[in-house]
Amino acid sequence: MRNTIVLVRTDSFQKASIALADLVRYGGMKIRGDPRIIPPALSDWAFEQISGEKPRRKFRAHVVVQIDLLPAKAIGRLMDIHPPAHVLVIPPDTDVWDELMRLWKTFEKLKGFHPPKRTKAEELREKRKEEEGLEEF
Repeated sequence: MRNTIVLVRTDSFQKASIALADLVRYGGMKIRGDPRIIPPALSDWAFEQISGEKPRRKFRAHVVVQIDLLPAKAIGRLMDIHPPAHVLVIPPDTDVWDELMRLWKTFEKLKGFHPPKRTKAEELREKRKEEEGLEEF
């Protein structure tokens, strides 16, 4: 399966890291590999190709990451969590996806990002298991 790409556009790489952590923690998305920094011009081009509009705002930090969800599910989860950045889902069947994958190894890795150890859903499941285990005795 070809991984979906998520483009995060924001004012700083710290905010981009927070947005990526939110995708994992609250969106239940699993990040595949390391997030990569892409040039602003490429980010603007990708935004324009996917959304059909010119970017209205200039951002300083542009990060792409591969996730293991189908594009429709990723979009649905993004709508639920409202991350603190402009996030765009890039489906595997687009020219933008092909171009980003062609250039992937040339992009610099985002330093300092570590995905959260557990998502909120995993924490809730663990808590329920513990509660159920206590009830059995």
